[in-house]
Amino acid sequence: MKRISLKKVKKKMLMLLFILCAIVLLIFLTVAFFRIHNSLESKIDTDLGLQENTYVTIGGIEQYLQIRGEDRNNPIILWLHGGPGFPLSYLTYYYQTALEKDYTIVCWEQRGCGRTFYRNKSDNNLTIEQLLADTDEVIDYLRERFGKDKIIIIGQSWGTVLGMDYINLHSEKVAAYIGVGQVTNFSQGKIYAAENAAQIAAENGNKEDTEFLEQCIERLSKTEVIAKLDIKSLEEMIITSTKYLKCDGEMSGIKRIFAAVTSPEMLWNDAKWFLFASDTQNIITSQNSLVDYMYFQFDVMKLSKEYDIPICFIQGDSDPITPTSLVIDYYEIIMSDKKEMIVINNAGHTPFLDKPEQFCEAVKTFLSECENE
Repeated sequence: MKRISLKKVKKKMLMLLFILCAIVLLIFLTVAFFRIHNSLESKIDTDLGLQENTYVTIGGIEQYLQIRGEDRNNPIILWLHGGPGFPLSYLTYYYQTALEKDYTIVCWEQRGCGRTFYRNKSDNNLTIEQLLADTDEVIDYLRERFGKDKIIIIGQSWGTVLGMDYINLHSEKVAAYIGVGQVTNFSQGKIYAAENAAQIAAENGNKEDTEFLEQCIERLSKTEVIAKLDIKSLEEMIITSTKYLKCDGEMSGIKRIFAAVTSPEMLWNDAKWFLFASDTQNIITSQNSLVDYMYFQFDVMKLSKEYDIPICFIQGDSDPITPTSLVIDYYEIIMSDKKEMIVINNAGHTPFLDKPEQFCEAVKTFLSECENE
């Protein structure tokens, strides 16, 4: 009897192993299929097109640029990614292809993160001054290489901090600025979002969440430097706030992961950095000076209110990270010959991922109007 039972157990184990192997193989084949499909769909094969992954010496180190566009003579867009330290260059196939007919788009992975980090692991000179100097070098490189007097800047989240500071220094090199998930005052934005979430929680009768958010708000309000930031409390405040403020249209985590692993651009180093950067503690440690600047030093209201370049802000209507109402308040007080505020419905902090078609159309419409004026 024991021998028969043992044989049955072994048979079941082999069956389970077979099923597991079949599932793993199916997943692998599915991912491989979609990577090939997405590669073919996003391939640029025009005579004047560019589909390039390159490293350029910027600020004394080699930094990664992804350059894509169907005609190298088109206007150049420099994409300043979020974070700090959170590039999404491997997702450009998902959200920017509708722009590539009319623009050459350059995604730069900044010093200290992503592919640039893995090329220069010993470099840790992460200050806002160094990042602004790097930005200037990247823009000069693009101006010279493509024979352009000016470059369009699109900043997203942290990239809007870098972008707004840059246009206040070198607007003469910028054709237009577009802020996506525009930072106004980052810590105050977090507090504002938590206050709204607390109000909704109270209206829903959730006393526990209401009291917790109120405690977090009080704690963050008293914090003035990154060294005294309670990271665990901050993370829990953001998670709890998002529970009440998130809209249905935001790209889910599962969908974002699937888009990443089926990306023709996704490499092992991209996956490693994504896993590293997904931990708030890792980002605050590795990008400490930049996080401190974004949270406690940058305030868009302290910058110029008058601009001689076109300015556009594109926001998701349910952005819990950089609240749209605060961006609208700032938009209303700045002056420019051409300015526009675009709010995409049912989208969050990354409207280019939540609603890529609407996002690309908004960018094209704004920039075409700038060209016609």
